[in-house]
Amino acid sequence: MDKYLLSVATREEKTPNQLRREGIVPGTIYGPQFDSVNLQFCAKEFSRLPAAAFSHLVDLNYEDGKKVSVIIRKVQRKATTGQVLNVEFYKIKLDRKLTVSVPIKLKGTAPAVVKGAQLMEVSLTADVECFPGDIPDFIEGDLSKLKEADDIIHFQDLEIDEEKIRILNPAEGVVAKAMAPRVAAGAGAAASAASEEAGEEATEGAGEEAKEEAAAAS
Repeated sequence: MDKYLLSVATREEKTPNQLRREGIVPGTIYGPQFDSVNLQFCAKEFSRLPAAAFSHLVDLNYEDGKKVSVIIRKVQRKATTGQVLNVEFYKIKLDRKLTVSVPIKLKGTAPAVVKGAQLMEVSLTADVECFPGDIPDFIEGDLSKLKEADDIIHFQDLEIDEEKIRILNPAEGVVAKAMAPRVAAGAGAAASAASEEAGEEATEGAGEEAKEEAAAAS
């Protein structure tokens, strides 16, 4: 399991907006039997964290050498620009299980796809419960299970170490499915037909409006 690093400092006595204008993001650490702590960190450094850091342990490093292991619980962003406004970190206890979302990685080749079916990926992540030290980088699903069109990979089919990890998603929930070519083509044709019909209606409407305007002018 990978672990990521982020340099942080105790929150200065400035308003959150003042910090953001200086390229600093305000944040909070909370957790079981732990008093909440306000902190701050560099927005650019946070933006350089890979996507995997959002489902793995992150070590927050203070200037005095103190280190706190956390997971990123919530990131608040500005809707119009995507700017990070605030981040909530959850302080973990190594002897207590937690819940995280882990990426799903499909491996191999689906025989159904080789025969002409289309692969539809329904779920990209799985919610798991485990100890912090057992969080996997990803969970694999075997595409060879999709032998014919309409075959499905369920959450219960994902490959995990059941002694360490428990998947919280419904066992029969769909991870991936082999779609029959005619179904996929039908969906595309229906969308195309709807688009053409809408175009014809718009053209007809415009024609009628033009006629009415001409009649009014005469």
